[in-house]
Amino acid sequence: MRYPPEHKESTRARLLEAGGALAKKDGFASTGVDGLMAAVGLTSGAFYSHFRSKSELLEAIVESELGHSLDRFAGKTDEQLTAVLESYLSTAHVDEPARGCAVTTLSTEVARASVETREVFEHMLIRIKDELSTHLTRDDEAWIMISQMVGAVMIARAMASGKARESLLEAVLQRCRAMLDSEPRHDAAQRGAS
Repeated sequence: MRYPPEHKESTRARLLEAGGALAKKDGFASTGVDGLMAAVGLTSGAFYSHFRSKSELLEAIVESELGHSLDRFAGKTDEQLTAVLESYLSTAHVDEPARGCAVTTLSTEVARASVETREVFEHMLIRIKDELSTHLTRDDEAWIMISQMVGAVMIARAMASGKARESLLEAVLQRCRAMLDSEPRHDAAQRGAS
């Protein structure tokens, strides 16, 4: 039976969504083709009509998931960005890795992936950094903010004590807010005024 082209695109989108959630929850290496395909109600053989390999799937997941992250930061006023930071640095985000940021869950696996996958990761992360930098005094502050946020979530996930996790997340949130409160770059000031 032949399906229209939209069906293949829709199925691929479902595979990326399910694959992203499974990889963020259990790790990409633990995400088997059989389990992924079962999650979207397809046979394992259908996988190869969408991706040439599991490595290609990881590359597509990285691009898709970091694209979602970019969307969360793009075009925000400082007030809206503060709300995004509060959500990112929350216990809800820490407790739900499958619904959270792929940078916190997949970075170590991407580090061992193909050069092509690492290039996609780098390209998307630079786009996120560029978006954040419009709100900050210096470009390098965006790298600092990203590193603090990602590190805080990763460390909080490894902590046993809810009190320690909350203290860590709050400390990093306050530091990120302070970075936003410093003299903004010209383009961020214009965006907030519009």
